[in-house]
Amino acid sequence: MATLTKVLVIFAAVLSLFLSALVIAYSVNTDRILADRDAEVARSQNALAGAASNAAQAGEERIRAQTEKDTIAKALSDRDAKMAELERVNADLTRGKAKAEQELQAITLKIAELGETVKTQATLLSGYRDEVSALRKNELRFREQAVQSDDRISDLESQNEVLTQSVRALREQLEEARLAREGAPSMGLISNASASRAGDPFVDTGIPVTGTVESISKDPSTGATLVKINLGSNDRIRENQKLFVSRGKDFVANLVVVKTDLRFAIAKVDTLSRKVEVAAGDSVASRLQ
Repeated sequence: MATLTKVLVIFAAVLSLFLSALVIAYSVNTDRILADRDAEVARSQNALAGAASNAAQAGEERIRAQTEKDTIAKALSDRDAKMAELERVNADLTRGKAKAEQELQAITLKIAELGETVKTQATLLSGYRDEVSALRKNELRFREQAVQSDDRISDLESQNEVLTQSVRALREQLEEARLAREGAPSMGLISNASASRAGDPFVDTGIPVTGTVESISKDPSTGATLVKINLGSNDRIRENQKLFVSRGKDFVANLVVVKTDLRFAIAKVDTLSRKVEVAAGDSVASRLQ
C-alpha cells in the first residue's frame, strides 16, 4: 500500500513536472498567440481600412467612369444629332442648289424672252411714235380748223345778235306803226299808262314775248324775292309791267318789273299768297296763253 502510494506520489510528481512544463509552454505560447492575434487583428483592421479605402476609390472610379461614360454618351448623342442636322442642312442646300439652278435656267429663259419682248416693244414704240407724230400733225390741223371754225362761229353769233337786235327793233317799229295806223294809242296802252300812273302793274297787250328766269335773290331792305330774267327794254319790257311765270304747263307766280335794262330786267315775285317758289329756268311770258 505504501509502495503504491509512493508510486502514485512519484507519478503525480512527474505529472506535475510535465504539467509545469506544459503550463510554461502554454504561457509562452499564449503570449505569442495573443501578440500574433493582436498583430492579425491590426493587419485585419488595416486590411479592412485599405479595403474600405479601395472600395471608396473604386466607387469614385465607378462614379467617374459613369460620368465619363455619360459624357461620352451625350457627346455621341450630340454628335449624332449634329450629324443628322448637318445631313438635313446638306439636303436642304442640295435642294436649294437644284432650285437655284432651275430658277437660274428660268431667269435665263425669261431674260431671253424679255430681250425678244424689248425688241418687239421697240418696234411697237417706233410704230407708236410715227403714229403719234401723225396724230399730232392731224390734231394741229384739226385745232387750226377748230380755231377757224370758232372764229367763224363768233362772227356768225355776232351777226346773229345784230340781226336779232334788228328784228326786235323792227318788231317795235311794226308795233308802233300798227298803233299809229290805228290813229291813237290802243285801249290797252291807255289802260297801261293809266295803271302805271296809278301805280298798279299793267299787262302788255302787244306781241307776246317769252324768256326764262336766270337767278333768284332777296331784297335786303324789304325781304322780297327778286328774280333776274333774260328780257329787257329791247323786248318791250317796262317798269311796273306784270309778267307771268310757269313751269311746264303749271302756273307758278306773277312778276312785277322793278328795273329794266336793254337785255335783262329785275322783277319782284308775287306768289298770290301760295306756297310756291320760283326757280332758275322757269319760263316767263308777257301774257298768259
